[in-house]
Formats: sequence, C-alpha cells, structure tokens
Amino acid sequence: MRTKNNVSGLSVLAKISLLIIAAFTFWVLLHRAPRQEKDVYPYLLSISPNLVKICAQEIGTAKTVSWEDLLAVRSTLSEENARPLIEQLQKKIAFTELTSGTLSKQIMKDLQRHREILIRYPFLTPNKYRFPVVGKTWFEDSFGADREGGKRRHEGTDLFGAEGTPIINCRGGIIEQLGWNRLGGERVGIRGDDGNYYYYAHLQAISPKLVKGKRLETGEPIGSMGHTGDALTTPDHLHFGIELPDGEWIDPYSFLAVWQFWEESPVNRS
Repeated sequence: MRTKNNVSGLSVLAKISLLIIAAFTFWVLLHRAPRQEKDVYPYLLSISPNLVKICAQEIGTAKTVSWEDLLAVRSTLSEENARPLIEQLQKKIAFTELTSGTLSKQIMKDLQRHREILIRYPFLTPNKYRFPVVGKTWFEDSFGADREGGKRRHEGTDLFGAEGTPIINCRGGIIEQLGWNRLGGERVGIRGDDGNYYYYAHLQAISPKLVKGKRLETGEPIGSMGHTGDALTTPDHLHFGIELPDGEWIDPYSFLAVWQFWEESPVNRS
C-alpha cells in the first residue's frame, strides 16, 4: 500500500514538474525579444537626410515612381547606374521587371532587399512618423558622447527649445513607462507598433491623459519640454531615444532630421 502511495505521489510530482517546465517555456517564448534582421538598421541609418531631400524633390516631378522604388535605387546605385532604372520606372515598368543591363546579380539582389526594407520599415516615408517637437527647436548629432565623465554614453538626440514647448508621440504604441526616474526626470516610454521603444525624457510635465498600459496614437501629446532629472543644470531640451527590440540603442539623429523635413516640406505627399 505504501509503495502504491509513493508511486502515486511521484506521478503527481512529475506532472506538476512538467506543468512548471511548460509554463516557464511559454513565458520565455512570450517575452523573448523579436528576431532582429541585422541588415535593416545599418542600411536605414546609412541613408543621409540630404539624399531623402534630393529624392523628395525628384519625385515631385516624377509622380509615376513610388517613393520606396526611387529611394532604393538612389541609395544603392551611383547616378550613372541609377539613371537607366529610374527612366524605366518613369515609364511605369514594374520594379520586379526592371532590365538590369550590366549590373551584377548581387547588386540587383541588394537593390531588391533595400526596397523590401524601405517598405517594411517606413522610417523615411512621408507621414508614417511624426517629428516629436511642435515648435522651434535645434539639435545636432551627439549620440555616443561621454556622460558623467565617461561612465556612460549618450544614447539619444537632444532637441533644444523653450521650456513648455509641446512634445508629441512620433509613433503609435503602448505606454510602457511613465513618470520620474533619476536620469530622465519626468519621462515617457512608448513601445511602438514597429516593436521599438521610444523614450522621451527631461519633460517639464507629462500629459495628464497618459496612462501606463494604454495606447497612444501617432501625433498625440506626450507632454512639454523641460530640464528635469540629470538635465537640471542644462538648457531646456527633449532627450529622444530609440531602443530596438533586441535592446540596442540606435542613433535617432538622421530619422529626426527626415521627420522634421517632411513636416516642413512643400513636397510632402499624403
């Protein structure tokens, strides 16, 4: 009888252990960072804001060419190699039907891949993202600069302006962080629909409508510009950061420059 009880007890323990292992495995899979394709952001960040402006002007006179097609060609090929392909696109020849001429298969493969990235990750496409500062601001590329005597690196871009300048959400998503911390002061963190984490820090005040765990759409108010946290002795500014799903912080400067351009550009298309 005792042996049967022991066997029964061991069976129950085994089942419980299997349930615990299954639950833990499910939790790990649920919280695992999404797979990040390694060529996406190196390519996107290699495209200069100036090239975006050139393409915007060009597409204003060549409306038969899609934005992603033109930018893919211009960002991948030299002017000499790009021109024949652009002329084909202007004649409404489909991208997949372009005649490559003397271009190698690898170059055409790279071109196709770049077009795919631009379509799937529309950081440089008009009206997909919003510039986060509403009003007069200036900023420069300070990503990676020393902070606290070299103890850490600057993982974002500082956008300077007057205290109280409105700050808006650049990309719709879920509010993950809200309120005060030592470095960021009054800060807001949004998990964007694209999977990235968008960080707004040193705010003077946070919009009272924001609730952690709730959704915030593109262009909705975040708060106002200030100098809270470790920016107490600096001019008023927004610290803006982008963290990829795999935990890497990237330099947002070129994206910000492009978003600001689209906000102000007369050639912006809906």
